[in-house]
Amino acid sequence: MPLPMWNIYGHEWAIEQLRSNIRANRVAHAYLFAGPPGIGKSLLALRMAQALTCEQQTGDPCLQCRSCRRIERGNHPDVRVAGMATQAAAAKADEAARQKELKIATIREWQRDLALRPYEAARRVLILHDAERLSEEAANAMLKTLEEPPDYATLLLVAHSSELLPTIVSRCRVLRLRPLPREQVVAALQAHGASPALAAELAAWSGGRVGWAINLLADPAAQAARREQIAELIALSTQDLNAGLRWAEQRAKEYRAGEQETALAWLEVWQSWWRDVVYVAAGCNEAVTNVDRRAELAATAQRVTPAAAFAFLQQLIAAGQQLRENVNPQLAFEHLVLHLPRAA
Repeated sequence: MPLPMWNIYGHEWAIEQLRSNIRANRVAHAYLFAGPPGIGKSLLALRMAQALTCEQQTGDPCLQCRSCRRIERGNHPDVRVAGMATQAAAAKADEAARQKELKIATIREWQRDLALRPYEAARRVLILHDAERLSEEAANAMLKTLEEPPDYATLLLVAHSSELLPTIVSRCRVLRLRPLPREQVVAALQAHGASPALAAELAAWSGGRVGWAINLLADPAAQAARREQIAELIALSTQDLNAGLRWAEQRAKEYRAGEQETALAWLEVWQSWWRDVVYVAAGCNEAVTNVDRRAELAATAQRVTPAAAFAFLQQLIAAGQQLRENVNPQLAFEHLVLHLPRAA
């Protein structure tokens, strides 16, 4: 398989738009790349930074010149990257684990860097990851920068959603990245060495998030953990209530211990299962995510009505939203276990 445009799988429409902006010398002062985690936003922002500062100046990143290679390594003096990871790296371990939003101090440091004129390249490029996690104070500070940006700088905001302050969104050129077709993710995984069977399985799990799928391909332990996770969730429907309550208690402990993303990931996997049950009941087998569990899906779809499966799916989605709004995690997980459709 030949290397894709900008060495990015998919999102050709977004790449073409950015390339055209550069070639026509109509680069916006700020861009917002939005989309689900693992879909390729961060890589697109990195490639945009390389294209803007590439020594070849063709509108594309050559990925071979000194500038492109330094950006890839993270040590170009005119490309600044900030986000939750850099904020946590500058904090003490216990404080870093508790951080849930981008603080104004991170934005202030970013702004001080922005005030400096380019050192080597024709412009400065600043990439801000996790923009959806800006605190209110930090978002207002960012807004001032977006209102009066220096003419030598380009700001690239990366966010898992475009639900930022409307005033911030309105001052950015927004590119909302969409999930890729399953066959395109399969091709990308096979290009990275996956067997056809494994590529099909991981592509189905990915929901079109090609970066997520490629990262999972490189982590067999994570693949095994995901298979064990879905097996444990399926088993809850056949176990007694005490087993379910023990599971709920364990998830609540994870959540209270600062492992919120781990606990929420359980709900996402569980959602995929009950969504599949609804698909199978409706005859939409090509949309199934858990392709390695087709026999169990068919059995579940026979014993649980589509209405009951859909109702529980809605409860799973609501539980995830409630947890993000700081509901008691023990109550949220126990509520799910108590309403789980069970085998007769």
